[in-house]
Amino acid sequence: MDDIPANTRRYTKRQAGDLIASSLDAVVRDPLGGARAKKRKTSTPTPRTSTPALEAILSRSSTHKPPASSATAPTNYDPSSLPALLARLSTYRLSTFSPSKPSSLSSLNCALHGWIHTPSSRERIQCTTCAQGLVLLPPSNGESWSSPTGDRLRLEYERLALAPTGHGHAENCPWRMRPCVRGLYRLAGGGLGVQSGGRRRFLETVGRQARELSERGLDAVTLELPREAAALVESEEGRARLVKAVQAVQAGAGAAPAVGVRTDEAASLDATAILLAVFGWALSTTPSPSTLSRSDSTSSLSSLRSLSTSSTSSSSPILACSFCVRHILATPYLPSPAGTATTTTSTTTPSSTPRPFDPVKQHQPFCPFVDAHAGHSPPVAAPLSAGAGAGSGAGAGAKGASVLKPGWQTKELLSYVRGLLGPKGTPRGGAASVRVGTTSAGRSA
Repeated sequence: MDDIPANTRRYTKRQAGDLIASSLDAVVRDPLGGARAKKRKTSTPTPRTSTPALEAILSRSSTHKPPASSATAPTNYDPSSLPALLARLSTYRLSTFSPSKPSSLSSLNCALHGWIHTPSSRERIQCTTCAQGLVLLPPSNGESWSSPTGDRLRLEYERLALAPTGHGHAENCPWRMRPCVRGLYRLAGGGLGVQSGGRRRFLETVGRQARELSERGLDAVTLELPREAAALVESEEGRARLVKAVQAVQAGAGAAPAVGVRTDEAASLDATAILLAVFGWALSTTPSPSTLSRSDSTSSLSSLRSLSTSSTSSSSPILACSFCVRHILATPYLPSPAGTATTTTSTTTPSSTPRPFDPVKQHQPFCPFVDAHAGHSPPVAAPLSAGAGAGSGAGAGAKGASVLKPGWQTKELLSYVRGLLGPKGTPRGGAASVRVGTTSAGRSA
C-alpha cells in the first residue's frame, strides 16, 4: 500500500522533469519558431480583414466618379449657345427665386454660370452638368443684402456659384472653369449702334411681330412710356416715322406682290403694336401659368384666375419677352375681354377700365431692353442713369456711347428711319392718322 503512492510520486516527478527538459530543448533548438508561428497567425488574417475594407473604399469612390467622368465630355455643356442660356433662364420663377438678390446673384448671372432653378424648393439652383445644388437664401433676421451680414453672405454665395472659384460645382465641372461670356446675352442688331443690316433685320422682325399683335387685338393696349422713351417715340412725328420705317422695310423685304396687297399689308400695321415689338414684347406661342408675372400681387391673382377659367383657350393673349422670359397676361390692359374673341360674349364678365401698360418696367431689370450694360461688363464709373440721361440729349454721338443704351432707347433706330425716308418734313401731314398717312410714304421709300 505504501509502495504505490511512492512509485506514483516518483513517476510524476520524472514525467514533470521530462516535460520541462523537452520544452527547454525545443526553445534552445528553435528560438524563433514560436514567434514565426505567431507572426504567421497574426499576419494572415490582416489582409483578409483589410481587403474588404479596401474594396468598400474603392466601391464608394467609384460611386462618386460617374458625375465627374460624365463632366469630362458633357453633352449639355454649351457656354456659347444663346438658346441654351435662355432655356436655363426660363426655369427661374419670381415666386420661388427672389429677384431682390444682388445683381451678381441674379437669375441671369446664375444661368450664365450653368445653373438652373429647381422650383420645387425655394431659392435652390442646380448645375446642368455636374448636378450639384446650392440654396441662395436671403439674410436672416430681416437684414438686407447691404448690411454687413448680407455682404458676407453675398461674398460666400459668389465664391460658391460664380466662375473664378465656383466651389459649388464639382471639382472638374467645366462650368467652374469657363462660364458663358456676358456678350452672349445681347440683342442681335436693331437700333443699338450696330451696322444698318442689323437694324433692317430688326425692323423686319418688328413688322412681323407687330402684325401678329394686331391680329390678336393688342394694338388697343394703352402704353405708358417713361419720360425718356416718350421724348423719343411718343410724339406723333416719332410714331409716324417708326411706322413708315417698318412699312418700308416690310415692303422691301422679299418679293413685292401686287400694289393692292402691299397696301393692305401696310394698313394692318399699327403704331402701338410696333412700339410693343420695339420694346421687346411679342405674342407668346406657349403660354405657361407658372411664368406669368405682374407688378402687384392683386393683379397677379386676378390674371391667374382669369387664366384658369380659360385654361387652354386662346382668348386671352399673353405678351412675352424672349430675352428676360417674362410672360404677362394682356387681359387687364385691353379695353374689353370680348375684343379678341367675339364668341359667347353674353356671359362675359363686365369689363373694367383697362390699365396702361408700361413696356419698359414690365421687363426684368437685367433684360437688354432695360439694362444698358446687358451683354457688357458691369460699369466701373458711369452709372446706368447717367447713360440714359445722356442718350436723350447727345443724339447719335460716339459709337461707344450709343452701344451702351437700353433696347427701348430708339434714338439710333429713329436716325435709321431718317436714312430710309430721306429729309424729315413728310411725316407731319400724316400725324393725325398714322395708318392712312404712311402707305404712300412706305411705297415711296
